[in-house]
Amino acid sequence: MRLENDLYSIDKKLLVKAGEKITRKKLTHIAALSGKINYKPIKDTWLMKDLVQTFKDKRYSNILYPPEVNQKIIHSIKHIKMPEKILSELVFMKKLSPYTYHHILIIAVLAAKISFDHSIKCIFAPDIAMLLSLFHDIGKSRIPLEILDKATPITLHERQILSTHPLIGYVLLHYYFGINHKKYAYSSYQHHERLDGSGYPLGIKTLNKYSQLIGVVDTLDALISERPYRSKPFSLRAAIDLLLEDADKGKFNKSLVRTLIIYSRKKAPGTKIKIAEKGRDKAPENNCYGKTSKT
Repeated sequence: MRLENDLYSIDKKLLVKAGEKITRKKLTHIAALSGKINYKPIKDTWLMKDLVQTFKDKRYSNILYPPEVNQKIIHSIKHIKMPEKILSELVFMKKLSPYTYHHILIIAVLAAKISFDHSIKCIFAPDIAMLLSLFHDIGKSRIPLEILDKATPITLHERQILSTHPLIGYVLLHYYFGINHKKYAYSSYQHHERLDGSGYPLGIKTLNKYSQLIGVVDTLDALISERPYRSKPFSLRAAIDLLLEDADKGKFNKSLVRTLIIYSRKKAPGTKIKIAEKGRDKAPENNCYGKTSKT
């Protein structure tokens, strides 16, 4: 594993040199550089206000309901603490790429929502799901904006650069969490992996349950968001159809996708549903999502 450019932490410490091999020994060394880690409650920061505002996103009115559940999620946020340097990373991301910053908050809220509705079975802990989601895309802050916001299909080289963002986040989280990195760093490293081994960066098939959760909602939001590389976003139905298709192929956890279908129909969590024939809605025209230029 190597990076094309030098990687610096938010406090300007050189973590990895361009072209340097990133080994387990190197990552252990990076974790040891962290020193004392100062944790800060989210409720005492600007991030709390931004997360609460996220519940007003009209694209998710069919999912972020009822209000009493939203209040439970907001209450759980108040108990989350985060390393101050990661908060600084989020400030940087907010200025650099407002879309990516809002995307991160949406993923955190959606992951917490699903976690609450599965909490009876003790599958997910809402606070852990939200915390891991808040820095899953931290590596994108080191990807050039001309790649992140490109309106046409990216080149193979640009695809290779973009595909390093899980690794970049993985390295940064080793530094920001120090000896506790094993509890958190995988959220960045695995969120583009798929259960059939078709994902990246490693192409593994065995994924942490939170990585599976983040991967589903991350893809959903990427599809229904307005982006430069398509004329209009996917409708919620078309996006869920695509997720269901990929779940049938073994890429995603199908029970998580079924949960999204239940939400879209405004049914109670756990409701038994019959999945209708797919294809009621189509992907938008001139959509470059996931496409690579031949040149």
